[in-house]
Amino acid sequence: MRLSCERPSLCRALTVALATPLLFAALITTSAHAQTQASGDVPRLESSTCATQALKALQAQCYTFYGEENWDAPNGTIIELPVAVIEPEAATNAQSNVDEPPVVFFPGGPGYSVIGNREYLDQLREDIGERTLVVMDHRGFIHAKPALKCPAYAAVSPYHNIIHTPAISSSLDPMQRLDTITGAVADCYRKLKEEGIGVAQYNQYAVSRDVDEIRRLLGYDLIDAYGSSTGSGTVLSYIRYHPDSVRAAILGWPWFTSLRNRSPVDEFYTAKQTFTDALALCTANSEECRDLLPAWFLAIDRTRRALDDRPFIATVQEADGSEKTLYFDGAAFLDTLYLTLADDYAKLPSLIAKVRNDDYSSLDEFFRIDQYDPKPQAPNYALGYFLAHVCNDMGSNRPRPEDSIAAVKREPAILGFEPPWLCAWWGSDGDVPPRHSDPLESKKPALAIHGQMDPCCGTRWSEKLAQTMPNLQFVEFQAMGHSPVTECRSTMIDAFLDDPRAKVDKSCKHEVPLEPWKLE
Repeated sequence: MRLSCERPSLCRALTVALATPLLFAALITTSAHAQTQASGDVPRLESSTCATQALKALQAQCYTFYGEENWDAPNGTIIELPVAVIEPEAATNAQSNVDEPPVVFFPGGPGYSVIGNREYLDQLREDIGERTLVVMDHRGFIHAKPALKCPAYAAVSPYHNIIHTPAISSSLDPMQRLDTITGAVADCYRKLKEEGIGVAQYNQYAVSRDVDEIRRLLGYDLIDAYGSSTGSGTVLSYIRYHPDSVRAAILGWPWFTSLRNRSPVDEFYTAKQTFTDALALCTANSEECRDLLPAWFLAIDRTRRALDDRPFIATVQEADGSEKTLYFDGAAFLDTLYLTLADDYAKLPSLIAKVRNDDYSSLDEFFRIDQYDPKPQAPNYALGYFLAHVCNDMGSNRPRPEDSIAAVKREPAILGFEPPWLCAWWGSDGDVPPRHSDPLESKKPALAIHGQMDPCCGTRWSEKLAQTMPNLQFVEFQAMGHSPVTECRSTMIDAFLDDPRAKVDKSCKHEVPLEPWKLE
């Protein structure tokens, strides 16, 4: 999802491995995969130059996948996806797991390309231990053809223009803020259609078919599927449509379609509870905090009301030297906290107490005024794919403009929250089956990982999923936010992959201590 910033460490050189006869023999059966096919056959997989320097540095085996844009009704339009197989570093070691299913990574964002991010890839390898890792850009990503590019959307996106997006700070009128975004969404859809792209085909249903064709062409009977954020939702789609291809699943900080597509107001208030939960932690462990916030259950709403009555206003400089005014009301407070809770929770009680006393001295830092970027970009994203993924996977649940306008009038904070509300201005429904957003019923073993300070994707997602996936285990990492990077995470994932049906040892989940509360 938004703050895709995992930090890694482990890599491997395949050329050295291929110089080892024993390992070379193993690779013949596990990773010298691409089936020989006549040029022009679809689907097919061809050896190719690696799409990024990160993949080259890891000595990955790289391929290009050719598939139908529309699998159900082929029309001659072909997509091309970069695929890379990265073998384990110590495949000759007795500890090696080369005979186990490969781990296929499903990137999140949606649309965040990881194949050029060496640290990200190293972290994935650390997570999965001595196993084969398969990574790719899904259809529409920046290294795919076609790439669904709408770079202008970065200037208004609540996700990619973090905190200072017009959705939050351009005006005190929510309807004016809404207008700054909806036009860019409609323009993006028109642009992609004019480029001849079958926009409705860029969804989790089609991605699942792509991945399964790649699995088959690489010669794997089974895979372990590892998703990140929205990629975990894609993993569930893959299990739905290709259940016999999956041994087990890792659902990292998951954002599942079946909950994401609820009314944005419903999901917003569920996420908002995380803010109060953080204050409750403070008051439960500190008498000083309880004295500072005697009404902590009401503190978030009172802070919002104070900022609605007297907004915080800041002046920033544009690229041409001109000045711009940013407005932060109560909705902006909630939106910012949604994005920054993992960094700000220890300072939150003090900030709230100051605002209650009409002291706005901490808000310049809270709203990151010194980080204002006059030309926001999202270089690892094809932003047309971001919108296509979010909107197309809604299927018939996609809102109409009157739905989203009414929702914004009831709760202006959803303007800077999860983006499904803006799909009212996307051009059409995605081409997905009617059951696409139904809760998944499966007995596949799965492990879900959550961060305690992640308002987006907390354990409520797994609590819901566990009702229909009885072999789901889930864990919440103390003090961590979205995409938690800890030694415990890697230890737990590796152990789960060793035996997906065994009970995972969660004793390390408190490995990262809560920060000391900064009470002033």
